[in-house]
Amino acid sequence: MKELKLTIDLLPKGAWGNNLSKTLPTKDWDTLREACYKRAGYKCEICGLSGELDAHEEWEFDVRLKTQTLKNIIALCSACHGVKHMRNSERIGYGENAKRHFIKVNNCSELDFARHRTKAQELFDERNKIYRWKLVVEPDKLGGKGIEMKERVIPFIQNPYEGIDLAKEEHEMFYSISQKKSIIEPSIRSVDVDNYTGNISVVAGFTNKIEWYLDGEKIKTKFNIAGQFLSEFSAESLNGKELQFKLVNESGETASKIFTLVKA
Repeated sequence: MKELKLTIDLLPKGAWGNNLSKTLPTKDWDTLREACYKRAGYKCEICGLSGELDAHEEWEFDVRLKTQTLKNIIALCSACHGVKHMRNSERIGYGENAKRHFIKVNNCSELDFARHRTKAQELFDERNKIYRWKLVVEPDKLGGKGIEMKERVIPFIQNPYEGIDLAKEEHEMFYSISQKKSIIEPSIRSVDVDNYTGNISVVAGFTNKIEWYLDGEKIKTKFNIAGQFLSEFSAESLNGKELQFKLVNESGETASKIFTLVKA
């Protein structure tokens, strides 16, 4: 297949929160954006369209070294940018439009698109084996003199609920309650750990609030008004070893198992 002007760049999950547009202060990102647009002559660097533009970060990934290196920031129209982020375009219903734009800009066939899309997915899957990428960024080279990057610190979370059927445990608890005609204490219905982002999602029943503890010290409380309780917690920047939560209602409390935090 001939060399393509417009390619699909699927950012691996472990890098989703590392983009400069989210991590830098707004004024610093605006400085880099404006420098990017100026370098491009205020036109899309792929199809040449002028008008409203997006700043797209071009990253290079080294699986062996686990490095994510910023190579460039380029100016793109929304259509070309949508091709770069094809998975998101497909997710929001613009996948077909993005495919047509890819074929038009590259003057290629649907088969060429399918082959390239498959290759991009294979790279995405391979890079998803890495949970934490070490950032290599030099803002000075891209018009961001004096801009400093702060490395995100996200511990790896060992999930004590891995492989445990919480639905079965809750059913057994309610059976015991019905036999004893006892009060209903808070119940843990599901626990999900996303080690790409360092987030813990908890679904609880009969819960007025959830309290989070780091090495035995309470660090956060979130209240529930009514119904099933869904709570999200981020372990980013936590400096500790053991994390635990407690579910509380007027009848009592239910303590979780211990989540172990390991420096990535």
